[in-house]
Amino acid sequence: MAVSGTKKRKKKKKVNLPLMITLGVVSALIIGLLVVYFIGRARYSGRFLPNTYINGINVSGMTLDETVQKFAHPEELSGFTVMKQDGTEVKIDLADIGYKYDTREKIEEIFSRQDSAAWFMGYAGKADYSFTDKSSYEPERLAAAIDAADWGNTPTQDAQIVMNDDGMYEVKEAVQGDDMDKGKLKEYLLAKFASGVYYVKAADSGCYIAPKVVGAELDQKCERLNMLSGLAVMYDFNYTTEILRGEKLLDMVHFDEDTFEITADRDKVMKYIDELAEKYDTYGKPRKFHATLQGDIIVETSDDAVYGWWIDKEKTCDQLVEILEKCEDAGVIEPIYYNLYGFEYTGVPEARTKDDDIGDTYCEIDLTAQHFWYYVKGELKYDSNIVSGTGTSKVRMTLPGVYKVWSKATNYRMKGTNANGESWDSTCNYWNNVSICGIGMHDTTWRYAFGGNIYLYNGSHGCINMPYNTAKYVYDNVPLGTPVVMYYKSADAE
Repeated sequence: MAVSGTKKRKKKKKVNLPLMITLGVVSALIIGLLVVYFIGRARYSGRFLPNTYINGINVSGMTLDETVQKFAHPEELSGFTVMKQDGTEVKIDLADIGYKYDTREKIEEIFSRQDSAAWFMGYAGKADYSFTDKSSYEPERLAAAIDAADWGNTPTQDAQIVMNDDGMYEVKEAVQGDDMDKGKLKEYLLAKFASGVYYVKAADSGCYIAPKVVGAELDQKCERLNMLSGLAVMYDFNYTTEILRGEKLLDMVHFDEDTFEITADRDKVMKYIDELAEKYDTYGKPRKFHATLQGDIIVETSDDAVYGWWIDKEKTCDQLVEILEKCEDAGVIEPIYYNLYGFEYTGVPEARTKDDDIGDTYCEIDLTAQHFWYYVKGELKYDSNIVSGTGTSKVRMTLPGVYKVWSKATNYRMKGTNANGESWDSTCNYWNNVSICGIGMHDTTWRYAFGGNIYLYNGSHGCINMPYNTAKYVYDNVPLGTPVVMYYKSADAE
């Protein structure tokens, strides 16, 4: 058997390249997807899945703590804040009153519904969740925190009137301090907190105790006080003035707290007028006098002798009360002096000094020497003998004292009756009235002698009888109001 020299060749298989490529791509894709899956799973492990919304807020990829923080309430950070009336704040830490929300529990419940293994499902559509959380706290701990807080210690003060350095009154405004009704404040704050209000003003509770008196209520009174404090009532006493002002004046008035009307205390005003009268009245008082013949003497007074200043206390008191109650500047005024039948109880203003009210211009009558002198500024201008009232009769004798020339008349009828029943009716040419009881210096043409001791047995009914020329001289030359000093020789005189 013959053997062939050629070998039989094996037939090679053909590789399906497209299939191989496809398998490679699929494998790579599967591997890639697995990698992405596990990366995504790792990424969303412990986190919310993609496209997750809670109460409209995107929480995708957020941890539970991050999400809880996202939903934290503002008051949890700021606490409960109360603004005091002075603008400062009292803060109460919510942790101190057991305050909390169930936010975490609500979010944990939502989180538990998600499976991180199916994280990719989040891209399939939006997952929208919602919840309503609730707060809770311990009211008794909040009440205790309110009690323990520092609400200030500035006292509330009423407005008041004070005197400044310039001596003027001014209103010191009221101070709204920290005095309060703590119960009212606590009730208000507890109610506000329970309603979810965490920033409040303490003043809105009406807890602060307001001042009883505010500045506006004292403005009118302060104005009147300043008017009074600036008011000075100046009395003119010719040689000096007396000024009423300051505390002494204010002590005489009373303020009505409702109307601020000023009422003068009449008793206190009268007491002041009494002091003026005691100090300045000269009517009815003995006076020192330098007599022509006797030298320095004391001229005693009498009821007939009307000279000098005599304050009408009632009318002067009325006058001052009116000034004080009107609270108006009256300028310089004089007291009101007694006035009887038109005769004012005053003297010669120019002659008035602290120690004298006669001066150096006067008529002088020595009833013992029966002589008349007239001096002008210390210079003798005229003198004459006279006849005065009958010295042996109590009802006819001329009484000593300081008189003044009240009025004058010519062809004057002298008519009257005395206590003894004696009557007279005659006419003189020149009548110079020196009293308000009918005593005058007048001419007596029926007399032929003057001076000496005539007055002891044949004197007048009290008038000063003068020669015609003397009475005319007085009428023509001696001014009304001129003092007329009449006196007898003192028993002590030499």
